[in-house]
Amino acid sequence: MIGILGAYGATGIWATRFIKNNSNNSLRIGGRNIDKVPQELREEWKDAEWVKVNVSDKESIEKFINGCETILDCAKLSVEQTRLMDEIAEAKGVSVLHLGIAGFERQESKVPIFYGTGAIPGLSGLIPQYLSKKFDHVTSLEFYYGGLGAFSYTAANDFIDSLHNDDNRTMVYWKNGEILPFEPSANDYSEDLKSVIPINKMFPFFDGEAEAITRKLNIDEARFHMCLSGKRMIEIMNSARHQYKQNPDETIKKLCTASKLDTFGIKENTFYLCIMEGVKDNAPAKFKMTVSGLGPSPLTGVSAGAATLCLTKDAKNCKTILLGESDLATPIIDSLIANEPDFSCEIKDMNAIEIEGEI
Repeated sequence: MIGILGAYGATGIWATRFIKNNSNNSLRIGGRNIDKVPQELREEWKDAEWVKVNVSDKESIEKFINGCETILDCAKLSVEQTRLMDEIAEAKGVSVLHLGIAGFERQESKVPIFYGTGAIPGLSGLIPQYLSKKFDHVTSLEFYYGGLGAFSYTAANDFIDSLHNDDNRTMVYWKNGEILPFEPSANDYSEDLKSVIPINKMFPFFDGEAEAITRKLNIDEARFHMCLSGKRMIEIMNSARHQYKQNPDETIKKLCTASKLDTFGIKENTFYLCIMEGVKDNAPAKFKMTVSGLGPSPLTGVSAGAATLCLTKDAKNCKTILLGESDLATPIIDSLIANEPDFSCEIKDMNAIEIEGEI
């Protein structure tokens, strides 16, 4: 059985549908307000077990976890609530996936406990690993990510927290094992992004997930870029540092509202562009991978759903880590390609394209 907290939220609904449509697992849906869930969802998930949960109460969490193999947390939990859930789940031998990163600390555990199991972080860490399978060794990486879409509260919280987290750095890049002041690469791939969605601001952003992936793949040189589209959202972000420290909840709500206004009447999309150079069969290799097709909330949800199903089949990572650090990149992305019609993924051999152009 898979237990899902917040299954009926803006992101959780996509995760729940993905899990239900692509597995035979029984579902247990939990939350504080399950009595307010629309009847249509009750009918859609009529085979699920519905449980009212107080995420601050140990006995209530234990009751929800009992009998589950895996828990997917799509709810808005505090750091204390998240850690309480992890503690109980570990004691009961149940793996956990948290959509957000609030409360994350790398440590050993008796069960897999994954944080950041959505799109950014999450899929953003899996894509470089997926593309790296084309190489014997990766020497350089250029990574761009961003999106145009309305933020859920959890997504906005993670996004703004990441920008103000001391572990995450802007205007830097990775070179030969060091984090250095940013220097642009010789190539500019921003036009590839602008053909997908408008970009009003782009800046280097090297977070904890980026560093973990760079170290894991032993890359010589790596640059990660965050791209923003919405003008109102950018205005909020420009003044967010002071406001976030004074009133984080209000700042997050303002960011959610700004993102909704920016995307009113516009088709939502999330994109990733990953360009890698390295060596394959003793010869230079260069590949480009693009992912797009879904708005931030749907992509976060289906990514979390795919991660949940893959973890239930392969629970080898017994530690507390970011999803992007796990070894599940190939099964998760392959699952999205196979089962999500709007998930667009394309890989091109750039050396072959260049040779073709010369001919």
